[in-house]
Amino acid sequence: MANKKKKSTSASKSSGGARAAKPNRNAAPAKKGMSATAQWAIIIGIGVLIIGGLLFNGLRDGFDDGGEGVIASESFDLPDLTDDDNPDSRIRLADFEGTPTVVNFFASWCTACDEELPAFRETARALEGQVDFVFVNSNETGDWESMAERNDIFEFPLAKDIQGISRNGLYRDLGGTGSMPITAFYDAEGNLLQVAPVPFNEATLNTTLNNLGFLG
Repeated sequence: MANKKKKSTSASKSSGGARAAKPNRNAAPAKKGMSATAQWAIIIGIGVLIIGGLLFNGLRDGFDDGGEGVIASESFDLPDLTDDDNPDSRIRLADFEGTPTVVNFFASWCTACDEELPAFRETARALEGQVDFVFVNSNETGDWESMAERNDIFEFPLAKDIQGISRNGLYRDLGGTGSMPITAFYDAEGNLLQVAPVPFNEATLNTTLNNLGFLG
């Protein structure tokens, strides 16, 4: 607990005591500095931004050399959720060779996924034939189908990530640690270019696609 400031006792309480000195009215007012709490808040905020940027760039750049990106590409062999007539149907990265491919992961419990799916749907429709979009249900604990119906994405390749020991093989190989949403971007040759563990809207999605050269 902070100590309370004591009242000044410089002036004598008795009539015979010395009078307190008069304040200098011509003196410039003292400048109030930033509080220690505010300074620490700014320092911590800057630190969070720097660390967050390093983590994101590290996750993204870690795949640029073809190292872990190769693993992520090999894991892209998933059960097709839209082919009821053929339960053995698969969705593979090789199916999209020759076209840049965007893979968006979603789960019914992920509110950010629910909010961004319309942007992916509309962008996918606008870029049909130019960029392929694949939706992957991962880390699911509930009713993924109603979410897919609500966001009208059954017209696109729709897969379930159940590969690997963790049963979320592609998601894990892309650097996923349990949080959602996450989106991966592959070039026309199947090379993993970027992984974005952030939500998108139409503007930010199109900016990313443009920066990756998908809209050229």
